[in-house]
Amino acid sequence: MSRPIWEGRKVVVNVGTGGVGKTTVSAAMAVAAAASGRRTLVMTIDPARRLANALGLPSFGNVEHEIEQEQLAPYGVQLKAPLWAMMPDVKRTFDELVERFAPNDEKKRAILGNRIYQHFSTVLVGSHEYAAVEKLHEVYASGKYDLIVLDTPPSGNAVDFLEAPSRIIDFLEQDTVQWLVKPYAAAGRFSLKLLDVGSSFISKSVGKLAGAETLRELAEFVLGFQGMYEGFRERSRRVRELLASDEVAFNLVSSTQRAQHDAMFRFKEELATEGLKVRALVVNRVRNVPPGAATPKTLEAVRAALQTLAPGAAEQALSALAEEATLASNDRDAIQNLSERLGHVSTILLPELASDVHDLASLSALHSYFLQGAT
Repeated sequence: MSRPIWEGRKVVVNVGTGGVGKTTVSAAMAVAAAASGRRTLVMTIDPARRLANALGLPSFGNVEHEIEQEQLAPYGVQLKAPLWAMMPDVKRTFDELVERFAPNDEKKRAILGNRIYQHFSTVLVGSHEYAAVEKLHEVYASGKYDLIVLDTPPSGNAVDFLEAPSRIIDFLEQDTVQWLVKPYAAAGRFSLKLLDVGSSFISKSVGKLAGAETLRELAEFVLGFQGMYEGFRERSRRVRELLASDEVAFNLVSSTQRAQHDAMFRFKEELATEGLKVRALVVNRVRNVPPGAATPKTLEAVRAALQTLAPGAAEQALSALAEEATLASNDRDAIQNLSERLGHVSTILLPELASDVHDLASLSALHSYFLQGAT
């Protein structure tokens, strides 16, 4: 008997490469979970805001937005429990961390007002991922939700967002950065040797700023975080423990395109290396034409039914049907190949819709496939 892929879990994490529809999958899954009676929150760190658009929300923030029953009812969806959506605000998430871990109000104000910190907290590589896992832990610990669905960003590495907290800490603690906190007296200025630091952060994030004032602010920024590392490190450890627990399920999201299947196999191996098991495979945009739809007998019957059309119209329709049947057959072969490579992983197939998934109507059309459970 099939069962929902969130059964027995409190967190579902959807991973996959760009273009496979993780945001769509996450939103439709959340709608299904709420329809089944689970108090559900769907979180996205997709900067394109596709989830906000699909759920009919003008914008997100660092707080949850409830999707009202009245919004889904016209499409035949009956929510049995509340449904919320959130897209963590990177800057606000970092500010909340500083407010939590700063030893006193003076240090807190100094960090929050620092120009380098303000740049760091929005554009540093990994900051979006860090904000997501930090917010994930926060909402999980609140106990408000029965299920949290996390939509991860497009990535070539399944565990990029898992490593974001340690990357942030490693940056702050690396020897070259720590060197910046030791002012080199030279007429009250830092030595220009400090500009030789080979840090990608210096070159990419601070490269447009220049002069002794910038160096002073950079040093003050790093100094300001000293004494807070342990708090960051402890939170990173707790996030790791959560993601490795039995309460969390990882799902691979793919399409029928074989070019993406190697990535799915690699993702599964990367997760396994981290001690994380894949619960299910979700294949999006599957073309579904009955196997017998393009047999000679069927095509002849269709030709007879279409003979009253304008000259050539029947043949065009028959050609399109045959082509679609071929594509659907290729999809079935691709899915079988992917399933065999991934081993014993439950699978959910989502059909290709007539138009792009961009609103509540489309999500409502897909949510029932998650209610049917994985095979």
